[in-house]
Amino acid sequence: MRKLELMTLWNVESWSEEPYGVYFVSRRLGINRLENEGQAFQKLNISCTNYTEAEVLSLPMWEQLYVQLDKLDKLAQELIEQEIPQEESIVLILTDIMLDKSGCYDAFALGYDVGESPAGHLYILVSFDEDFTAQQDVIYETL
Repeated sequence: MRKLELMTLWNVESWSEEPYGVYFVSRRLGINRLENEGQAFQKLNISCTNYTEAEVLSLPMWEQLYVQLDKLDKLAQELIEQEIPQEESIVLILTDIMLDKSGCYDAFALGYDVGESPAGHLYILVSFDEDFTAQQDVIYETL
């Protein structure tokens, strides 16, 4: 895939190639599709840690991931809701897609910024394999 094709597909508003990876921000129409178009778009941070730009562009998953993202988001949220006690009410909004050459997220992970917790700022991640199958373990990270 050419860079322009990827940027157009994902509606990329910023792109950065750093020594430690490629990072870009996508603006996508939110699931709610609010009446106010300015609020309907949500930013999605996509990080490809330890990838070069050429490696990012050669990944075959971008189009399929874009098409299936709403379905994968819903599946990830269902897995998270199974892990979180029912008395806790949190709003899960997809904020990140993470890829890391080390394989720590399997093929990729969807990330949700939950906000402050007693342990610090909390992120919840659900990893997926190259077949877009969710891994059953939900990963909690704090900053």
